[in-house]
Amino acid sequence: MSAFLDHLDHLIWACDELERGTRRFEALTGVTPRYGGVHASGSTHNALVGLGPRCYLEILAPTGPLAPAEDAWCRLARTAREPRIVTYCLHGSRPLSQLAQIAEAAGAQDALVSSNGRVTPEGVRLEWQWVAPVFDAFGLAFPFFIDWLDSPHPAATAQGQGDVRLADFAVGHPQAGALLRTLTEMGTPIDTYTAAAIEFRVRLDTPRGRIAL
Repeated sequence: MSAFLDHLDHLIWACDELERGTRRFEALTGVTPRYGGVHASGSTHNALVGLGPRCYLEILAPTGPLAPAEDAWCRLARTAREPRIVTYCLHGSRPLSQLAQIAEAAGAQDALVSSNGRVTPEGVRLEWQWVAPVFDAFGLAFPFFIDWLDSPHPAATAQGQGDVRLADFAVGHPQAGALLRTLTEMGTPIDTYTAAAIEFRVRLDTPRGRIAL
């Protein structure tokens, strides 16, 4: 797993209400996530927990009641009455434009580099670029990729730094071998295992012992 952790940027633990997700994580671990701010879309906000020097858990939730126009991340979080891991993000060893080209050559759709940002509660403006290739065969078992540009990495200021550590992470999928081959071609191999449907194995070492999300 250590080679994969070189590329793991963050895990997304989605919930339809941020306060409930934050309370649930605190009950499990004894660590209270730190509020991160509202995304540029205005549809979602988050709370963060550091899992390592450049790795964190993001609790993602809608900012308010159902609205006529919401982005895909907001719609995804709104379906999670109970918090759950929905996908993950990697930082690659290649520029995002190259990763997009590799993904397109492998059959991905929507491999477009986009920009996003948010302002932290301390007033720090974070800006990043990202690309989220879509493979019909893999769904959310396939990650998105991020480049934080000149922004400070969120793990540096996330709550729980040193108190919570990622002990294990792997992705379950019916085509686990194909998923691994595709990500290996992109230079970001991960741990996979065969499962009947998409699932994520996440174990954290916390002040309350080892827990599974």
